[in-house]
Amino acid sequence: MGKSLSGPDETDVIAMMAALSALHSGKVDLTMRIDPHGYVPFAVVDIVMHFDVLPGSAIPAEVGVSAEWPCNTHTTLWACLYAGLHRLDYEISKVYSQESLWGI
Repeated sequence: MGKSLSGPDETDVIAMMAALSALHSGKVDLTMRIDPHGYVPFAVVDIVMHFDVLPGSAIPAEVGVSAEWPCNTHTTLWACLYAGLHRLDYEISKVYSQESLWGI
């Protein structure tokens, strides 16, 4: 886990984003926004893979996941982002398993 001994850090998150982008021929975007409707201030993290697809393709142009920060599962923001990237990879794998998209 990068330079941190207690879990993922910014180096791990950036490396994972680059790896997913290269592996899936697309671009990973990570966006944080404040939810103005919550009682306790928290951020919503959106992680989206934008695929390089041809017009008219049955493959979706993007796949994404969201999370809230702070959360009950992770002790650091970096750990939350890293877990979100793993969830994104899982969601992408579901797209790949839809044989009807590939004309098989």
